Amino acid sequence: MPEEVYCIEGGKQLEGDVRLSGAKNATLPLLVAACLGEEPSILDNVPLQLNDVQLQIQLLQLMGAKIEISQIHNSVTCCRGQLSGGEAPTLVASGIRTSLLLLGLFAGLGKSVTLPSPGGCNFERKYDLHISGLRKLGASISEDSKSITLSSSGLKGTTVDFYVPTTTGTENIMIGASLAQGTTIIRNANTRPEIQQLGQLLSQMGARVRMQNRIVEVRGVKSLRGGARISVMPGWDEALTYIVGAGITQGSLRILDFDLSNIAEEARYLRQAGIELFEWQGDLYVSGKGKKESFDIFTAPYPGLDTDAQPLFTVLGLVIEGSSVITEMRHANRFQYVEQLRCFGADIGVYGNTAIVQGGKPLVGADVRATDLRGGAALVLCGLAAKGQTRISNIYEIERGYENLPEKLIALGATVIRERSDHDTNSVLQ
Repeated sequence: MPEEVYCIEGGKQLEGDVRLSGAKNATLPLLVAACLGEEPSILDNVPLQLNDVQLQIQLLQLMGAKIEISQIHNSVTCCRGQLSGGEAPTLVASGIRTSLLLLGLFAGLGKSVTLPSPGGCNFERKYDLHISGLRKLGASISEDSKSITLSSSGLKGTTVDFYVPTTTGTENIMIGASLAQGTTIIRNANTRPEIQQLGQLLSQMGARVRMQNRIVEVRGVKSLRGGARISVMPGWDEALTYIVGAGITQGSLRILDFDLSNIAEEARYLRQAGIELFEWQGDLYVSGKGKKESFDIFTAPYPGLDTDAQPLFTVLGLVIEGSSVITEMRHANRFQYVEQLRCFGADIGVYGNTAIVQGGKPLVGADVRATDLRGGAALVLCGLAAKGQTRISNIYEIERGYENLPEKLIALGATVIRERSDHDTNSVLQ
């Protein structure tokens, strides 16, 4: 069956101005948290075109939340509505990993819910800390190979210790704990910017949230009034994609209304690699025209280099003479996309959780398939740098997290066409 693909003609410099969409990874937990409120809360700067955002809204609506969408203003108005729990629709809930946040939502509301195993990117990400944390707060949870069932008659605050910082796990406990009796302290939490914004929303809605690096304290309340309004932070991962795009094409950009405060560690490595970054009057100026240097990076919980940045740095390493080393400390099997990069002529060796990139070799356009969201973005970047035409299939994965990507790249001077494929690209790429 034909599918849509990106066709990219490489070799064009990225030049010009670009405005970011709201961050997907901030939007998804904010949507769930807003549905705890008795009165409507408004989220602005919502990336409504993203596949994951559409699924999250649909899922919450099907479970009974009252949600209204304004396409004109990119805003969403949410409140509890008729949230009553029960069995989540498999087709919708299984397509998105943050369906897991319904566990915290219904645990806090003192209701029951059954979810299918979570979807999202196709690499191993555990959710045991979500379950153990909510159990410690008093929820009853059972699971089998296909589903997770939670029941709750109300939660009691306690101390939750994570053996590793978890983003969605931290969000799940925060959402549930906001309606728990007493105080919950999450130690070794992930306190990255998206989670800080979740804390801001919950506080505006009536919860009492305090946060410092790796520690979150939530003092529960009997009910959340809602009535908050917050603008979703701009997507730092989208910004990083354009920054690397400028670096690999020798281009220069201005990213509007964005600064480096949320990507300080990524910016440090980018500058070491030879990309110039300059902030002025609320905008970020990027130049990739200078000499590049190979690098050695490793991922880590915030404020370290984020795991979502890793595939983008891998592509940057491909255009730099010498060996660059990327070590993945967060998720197993995060290098699945490398096999597709090799189709371009990339010389990358993967050894356990480490990839060694031998850069500076010619890259030639290829037919490739997006394996996951950020791996798909890496393929787009490689296509921009490669000589000739690149065709990328399974672009659904990319559009889970990038809003209007072809249009934004075209405005920067790239040649990107979205078209229907005349043949089954699955068979070509396997």
